[in-house]
Amino acid sequence: MKVLLATDGSETAQAATDFVARFPFPVGSEVRIVTVITNVLRDQEIATLTPEQWSTFETARNDESEEAAKTLTRTAAVLTGAGWTVSTELRSGHPADEIIDESDAQNVDLIVVGSHGTTGFRRFLLGSVSNQVLQSATRSVLIVRKPEKGCEGGHIDPPAPDGHPWRLLIGYDGSKPSDKAVDFCANLELDDRAEVRLLTVLPMVHMFRQDIRQEMNWIWQKKKESEKTALEAAADRVHHDIANVTTELTEAADVSDALLAAGDEFAADLIVLGHKGKGAIERFLMGSVTPRIAHHSCRSVLAVR
Repeated sequence: MKVLLATDGSETAQAATDFVARFPFPVGSEVRIVTVITNVLRDQEIATLTPEQWSTFETARNDESEEAAKTLTRTAAVLTGAGWTVSTELRSGHPADEIIDESDAQNVDLIVVGSHGTTGFRRFLLGSVSNQVLQSATRSVLIVRKPEKGCEGGHIDPPAPDGHPWRLLIGYDGSKPSDKAVDFCANLELDDRAEVRLLTVLPMVHMFRQDIRQEMNWIWQKKKESEKTALEAAADRVHHDIANVTTELTEAADVSDALLAAGDEFAADLIVLGHKGKGAIERFLMGSVTPRIAHHSCRSVLAVR
């Protein structure tokens, strides 16, 4: 697997680095680290600078380049120490655009970004950037959140034989993207202590006329049986050597809220979703669900394309 990790040296970017360092990617995976220096002035604005202003700007830009290079070196050292094959890239421009362009140039399978970055001249992993990457990239995107107080689970202890086992919650709706999410998890190097839960959330259907309600109830029961069968088949693909794979089928008025609540109840380290899923009777992984969960969850979220 080819992974692109975007970093700006912030605490959240460090959390993303630690996440990648410990994540059970398939054997032989490669990590390319990119940092982006934001162009704060357009070419036409630079052309109007006085010599003194140009000198100040050039000094600031050089300092930024040096700091970015140090960030790449530090991040590479962490991932190399964790056993990953690593390369680095320093780019300048609009952060989200540069991250996406680099992911396409390197033909990566996964982009990893922090949910927030720093402020000031260096910032580039702000929420708007990670959201833009999530919406615009053609690759799968993992948004790592720094562990928060009151968010049980959602973190990984330092690697150790008795360290914290991974807990993955997979949102499944039978769509091709959610099948890809299952395949992604099935290919991970999870140990036998890992816990994986597959959850299907069916949006509630409200009917008022008695005849329609009775007919829909029969259709709905058939649908639930079909979805349960598909859910169990998906779980079989994840099993391998993982004994702790469970499934759940539930109904909810709001699918996003149900997934968020399930992530909290399960104390998931990662919520895995297909992006985007479609289907009959308003399949639940529609475009608005994955971004909403990525925005509101205190947990890391992986959107698989």
